[in-house]
Amino acid sequence: MNLTSRRTLLTSVAAAAATLPLVNDLAGNGRTAVAAESVEFASNAALYSSADYEEGVHWMRRFRCGTPVTLNDYAKDPSATASSNLLTSAPVRSTAILAPHGGGLEAGTTELCLTIAGYDRAEPGTEPRPDTSTPGAVQRDYWMFETLTASRPAPVKPLHVTATHCDDPAALAVCSHNLYAVSLHGYLPDDDPLVKRILVGGRDQRLIRNLASAFDRHGLNASLGVEVVVAGSDAELNGDDPANIVNRTRTGAGAQLETSTELRRAMFGTFGSGSGRRGTAGQASPTAPDAPAYWHGFVDAVREAVDRHERGLDSL
Repeated sequence: MNLTSRRTLLTSVAAAAATLPLVNDLAGNGRTAVAAESVEFASNAALYSSADYEEGVHWMRRFRCGTPVTLNDYAKDPSATASSNLLTSAPVRSTAILAPHGGGLEAGTTELCLTIAGYDRAEPGTEPRPDTSTPGAVQRDYWMFETLTASRPAPVKPLHVTATHCDDPAALAVCSHNLYAVSLHGYLPDDDPLVKRILVGGRDQRLIRNLASAFDRHGLNASLGVEVVVAGSDAELNGDDPANIVNRTRTGAGAQLETSTELRRAMFGTFGSGSGRRGTAGQASPTAPDAPAYWHGFVDAVREAVDRHERGLDSL
């Protein structure tokens, strides 16, 4: 289906402020969500009630809800600050990380979700453990819906439920427990399937600006052949619908990251299987020589942007 007429991108004022590439309603800039062509279920509840697809066989969910919100005022405890001994307040740790179409649907989003949320990349059916190898890694609430390899050769695309129709109870609980959220998606650009691109959308404009700016600071820009674009208000994949699960937070807003297939492929030494992605995230290979730069650039950028956002900072 040609979505060019409906899925155009406009660079917003925030995009210009973040020195992003200019994309002005160009013909051929349609956008197609990776699994959008074969949506079968109108909601998660409908999918979960289906006799054709079973939890633990065709799909699964993993989530954490209730990570303690950190509320420390360093000004009352100067010894808790950095060596400079500046009196400053800590960020309010209250941001959920989501992957509504993980597993084989939008490959790579499961691994990104767990890593950004501060956990190891545990295989399906196991509980992720906190990441103790990354200094300063913060554990956050997360929610993921994942298709399983066991569902092959049965189709997995019908297991795609759009973010605006997500009614998973755990997802709603995770988001309602947090002030902010970042959702990770994958898509295949209509205009150029081989482009490395990130579409930044959602309703939280300050978080969007922080994300766009952080991607540039961490090298996901022209130097690595990456386009970062803030989705305009009329773009199909702009994530600004109040019903979108990422916007079901306590502030009624979040940020959605649509990452092109080719960029996600470049983050992994082996991209074609779940075990390959878990084991080779950020590892260079003949097919992904710059995987460390793409993987760490993306993960570090999102973590930094979320941290700035929780401190009340703005990239402008």
